[in-house]
Amino acid sequence: MEKKPTSFFTAKGKKAVLLFHAYSGSPNDVRMLSRALEKENYTVYAPLFLGHGTMEPKEILTTDFQKWKEDAQNAFYALVKEGYREICVFGLSMGGIFAMDLLTKGHPEIVAGGAFCSPLFKTKNNVPENFLLYAKQLYQRQKIDDAIIEEKLNKLKPLVMKQLHAIETFGEKVSQNLSSVKVPVYLAQGGADEMIDANTVYNTATALQQVDVTLDWYAKSGHVITVDPVHRQFEKNVIHFLTKQNEKR
Repeated sequence: MEKKPTSFFTAKGKKAVLLFHAYSGSPNDVRMLSRALEKENYTVYAPLFLGHGTMEPKEILTTDFQKWKEDAQNAFYALVKEGYREICVFGLSMGGIFAMDLLTKGHPEIVAGGAFCSPLFKTKNNVPENFLLYAKQLYQRQKIDDAIIEEKLNKLKPLVMKQLHAIETFGEKVSQNLSSVKVPVYLAQGGADEMIDANTVYNTATALQQVDVTLDWYAKSGHVITVDPVHRQFEKNVIHFLTKQNEKR
């Protein structure tokens, strides 16, 4: 029996980092980054978005997208309730949209944040195909008959398109509010991103001209930069960004 992914919270120092996972992912997406941050004495919280981490991908598609936005906000409020007053918030891919959304809200407790391989601006993407491939792999692991898998995938297709449209619309809304961000931002992008047009990160950086932006381009990295072979360098760069912000405060 496979262990179901869950949210994780590791209390270390008084500085907290909130990490949001990707569209079809789970907190496992950011576990290695979390461990690297914990070694530097950061408290880390990575919530599991509703409907994720199960063996039935339809649960993601039948969850109202707004629930994930609420999950992200509730995770932030949970840290504030625990007494953290210096919080940095980051997200991978879709999680980056939620992170940037929180940055636009002007919460005094949020001191920095950013996004990794995140499509804030509408871009060419291969998300529907990749989601269906992910679903197929999950079903195959459950030894479901091929004909039944095909039937299931056909039913998922319209649901993926509908949900992706909702995510894109939300991303667009967040991108229009980026001028209200008042804290330093870290952006990471894989040059070999197979899911989105890598160059979209430059649109995000341009929209954030009013703040200190660090943009790291990882030429050989794919979309899930947190588990890519470059992850160690990526982790060092995230920590360097945070250290730099700590020194300024």
